[in-house]
Amino acid sequence: MNPDLRELITELRTDLEADQPATLYWAQIHEGAPAEKIPAELPQSVRELLETADGIHAGSFDLFDAKEIDNHQYCLDHMPEFTGVADEPHKWLVFGQLSDEPLLIRRDTGSVWYFPAETTDEWFAREFFLEVTLDLDSFLAYYVFGAGYGEIGSDKDGWWNFLVEQGLTVPGDDEAEEEADG
Repeated sequence: MNPDLRELITELRTDLEADQPATLYWAQIHEGAPAEKIPAELPQSVRELLETADGIHAGSFDLFDAKEIDNHQYCLDHMPEFTGVADEPHKWLVFGQLSDEPLLIRRDTGSVWYFPAETTDEWFAREFFLEVTLDLDSFLAYYVFGAGYGEIGSDKDGWWNFLVEQGLTVPGDDEAEEEADG
């Protein structure tokens, strides 16, 4: 995990804890787990996340802690056939949920995948399964802790309001420069 993201998670945890109990309903960022409590077979990016935050509840997101991550791997057996996940479950890890639907990471590439909620069908009946980012750090920075939350989470909940208050919902200087140049 890049140091800036690690620092951001620590700062957000501190800010949330300062406002408890009001924040407990829509957000919790737990302290990191000791390395020896994190299953060794997890991808390095997930291990680093768990060392920084052993479980994150952030609005629509629930990123599992080290103790519960194994309990959610049953989703791999229920993946729609077109995804190919059930054929090669050893290549995938369910590391969290977005609105009670599985978030997966490919163990070999580190890319993050999800089922976009473009229909009212249950996730296992949808026809769309998309790679949302190439790595976990990018996913966390943009979708969990940034402007992308409003795209796949909600822009009308407590977590979004918190992100707005923190100034995390506007493009950064680099992104603004790219948009101006592009």
